Amino acid sequence: MADTQRTRAALLALFADNVTGQISPQDLRDGLVTLMNGEFINVGDFWKQPDGSFITADRSGRGWIDYSVLISEACSFGDVLVRGASGAYALLSLPLEYSQITTVAMALDSYTASTFGNVLRKGLAKCAACSVQWSEGIGKFMYADSGDAGKLSTCSGGLMSTMYMIGYPEMQASDYTTKLTDVFRFDPGWAAVER
Repeated sequence: MADTQRTRAALLALFADNVTGQISPQDLRDGLVTLMNGEFINVGDFWKQPDGSFITADRSGRGWIDYSVLISEACSFGDVLVRGASGAYALLSLPLEYSQITTVAMALDSYTASTFGNVLRKGLAKCAACSVQWSEGIGKFMYADSGDAGKLSTCSGGLMSTMYMIGYPEMQASDYTTKLTDVFRFDPGWAAVER
């Protein structure tokens, strides 16, 4: 039988109290493939960062994802968000309070105001539509743009008074055959700096 990734509810049902000894070896294998990504095939892989060659679905993310969070204003895939005091995410605008540095995330879809969605806290995001913008930043860090809430900048367009480092584009696309990258390594929280 093939190993099958299952939902949390299905796993909880499979691994009930087990008073009758009904947990099978297949159930355990299903639990493992659910918890571990397909790229975890070698010793030590469980602790590694996501790899761009394994992210294949467009408009998707790999890594630390928060699911079903409240997003308070309309945003697009790849927009940078910040969690407010109420717990809802809104478009990041600068200046950013130092206490908010660890609450920055990236939208993993386009959302309307006051809806629930998924955000990437740290990891990889893949989006073909963003490849041109991200490719302009190859070899550079990208920053939150103080002039355009939620958007990224390489700081080459104009001087910004406040910058917040968000991450950087991967060197190549997810297929590793083209130079235009559709993968962004989202790794916020390094520093807020004045320029």
